[in-house]
Amino acid sequence: MKKQLKNAVVILLLSFSSTPVFSQILELGTLSDFEAFAGYGAVTGPGVAGTCIGDVGTNTGVISGFDTSYSGTKYINNALTVQARIDLLRVYIHLSLRTVTYANTHAPAFGSGDTITPGVYSIDGAGSIAGVLTLNGGGDTNAVFIVRFDGALAIAAASTIVLSGGTRACNVYWIAEGGVSAGAGCTIKGTLFSHFGVVTLGTGCDIEGRMFASDAITFGAGSDAIAPSGNISIPIRAPSNSPAAAAVDVLGSIKNFVLFSSSGAVSNTASSGFVGHIGTNLGSISGFSTSTHVGSFYNGNSVTAQAKLDLDTAYIELIAIPKTDSTHAAVFGGGETLTAGVYYVAAAGSLAGTITLDGQNDSDAIFIIRFNGAFAIGAQSNIILTNKAHFSNVFWIAEGAISMGAYTNMKGTVFSHGAACSMAANGNLEGRMLTTSGAVSFSTGVIFVEPLYFSTATYLPIDLLSFTAEVDDGRVQFNWFTAAETNNDYFDVEHSVDGINFTSISRIKGAGNSTQILNYSTIHYTLSKGVSYYRLKQTDFVGGTSYSDKQTVEFETDEVIFDIYPNPFSGETSFHTSENLKDASLVVYNSQGAVKLIENISGQTFTLHRENLRSGLYWIKLIQGGKVIAIKKVVITE
Repeated sequence: MKKQLKNAVVILLLSFSSTPVFSQILELGTLSDFEAFAGYGAVTGPGVAGTCIGDVGTNTGVISGFDTSYSGTKYINNALTVQARIDLLRVYIHLSLRTVTYANTHAPAFGSGDTITPGVYSIDGAGSIAGVLTLNGGGDTNAVFIVRFDGALAIAAASTIVLSGGTRACNVYWIAEGGVSAGAGCTIKGTLFSHFGVVTLGTGCDIEGRMFASDAITFGAGSDAIAPSGNISIPIRAPSNSPAAAAVDVLGSIKNFVLFSSSGAVSNTASSGFVGHIGTNLGSISGFSTSTHVGSFYNGNSVTAQAKLDLDTAYIELIAIPKTDSTHAAVFGGGETLTAGVYYVAAAGSLAGTITLDGQNDSDAIFIIRFNGAFAIGAQSNIILTNKAHFSNVFWIAEGAISMGAYTNMKGTVFSHGAACSMAANGNLEGRMLTTSGAVSFSTGVIFVEPLYFSTATYLPIDLLSFTAEVDDGRVQFNWFTAAETNNDYFDVEHSVDGINFTSISRIKGAGNSTQILNYSTIHYTLSKGVSYYRLKQTDFVGGTSYSDKQTVEFETDEVIFDIYPNPFSGETSFHTSENLKDASLVVYNSQGAVKLIENISGQTFTLHRENLRSGLYWIKLIQGGKVIAIKKVVITE
């Protein structure tokens, strides 16, 4: 059963967490069968002279130029491409969370006989490859090569990427914060990933690897493309169940927002990626139509009213935490390392370069940096979390405007008390941008409070407000609320007696896509004595699944549980009992005495048909082994 609720004030109950532990392997999700996927743009094939082995797709655009040499399926603007856009963002986030091992230690130009060893390379600007470039894994078939450019990547004509020492193309990624272009006749190994740009191959190129782009993809005439063989073995950060430290676990419903203003416009420029809610209690929301967004928009409703209250409360509680350091200079960064504490600057402040927040192996390590004025973060500044420090315990609070420069890599909640909050182009923020009064603006970047894990994903493509299971008159009553749903096909309520092995006991159709508050409910009649476990399983239109937290109920009585539903009834009703009956009898009687006898009842569920019974009040007596084990009242209506 599903109902729409109006004028309800709700508190979101989803939770997200983070820890810098790498113990899972990168997956591609729906992208695993794609040779080329464009999130927002056309895909143009190599024509009759080239080959492409693998699927191609675009979420918004056209596909052309794939003729007899093409082996795969074309996908355009359907449920699969919607999910593929999300997976594109997901893959980018996990690759961006990999710790950089070579930060600007290599020149922007690669090739000319150059050999590089495994690691994550970052270049502060555009880059290039020319001539021969060798990736030597040193005998390790799991060697990882990730090369990131804060700008475009240009591969000169006739350039060749060579894999040696066990290196496999499936573990090689070339990521550009701009377009990726390859001249004619190139031999390329690894995946070309244009983040907010296009991928373009020249004529006669040969690539063992995929092509991913936020925008368009073009194969040069006569080019050959095939996905890399073997399984990816790139470690990624594993999910953590560590909540925010108690002292800073104060955000309430605002914790699931990535952009929020209590009073001001919220805007985005060009294509960006967002994982988390976006909202304002008073103002406009604009510029998000070409972006990938996992979450919901809220504008001037009961959810934002609650978020505003929670943000005000959070501010009061955060500034009440005593200062531990008020002597730090107004300028942060420059390669420094901070340990846990509350840092206070009695004026405006800034951050430039790299700063490391060291948790010293304490997952509750708190970092609060407060400014009694504006806060400016310079372009290409970088926040590094280490030794169990995580973004949920990091807060940057300013009594003025907060501005973050282009290509900033930020961690934590960025909180302006009473002024604007902005991020320039190509920023990356694991955390939130919040203000109590002022505009929030973002541009061509990524911001997330949950990195969208694959096999162990806990982020539902729905906004689940609550899921409850309660014993009610000998049965379990389930209720759950959603604030929004995206491509939601159906729910299964699943039951377990050991908390490990679950089976579905009820399936409820989802709303598909909705931005309204909906209430679902169902009942479990097949009852078990003792402890039972329940969870909510959600399935989307392409078969993806995710789960709620488990709920536990307990039947403490030794009495037989005997339930009748529906009651009252007019035609027939069903009986449900906790006893596994064998050769039992059921007597139906009224004030004049017995009127119906049913014998040889076995099992836990059976049906009573009205037949010649008149309307009125009756009693049901359940007998087993010559003993009355339960009595229930039932009403028959016309």
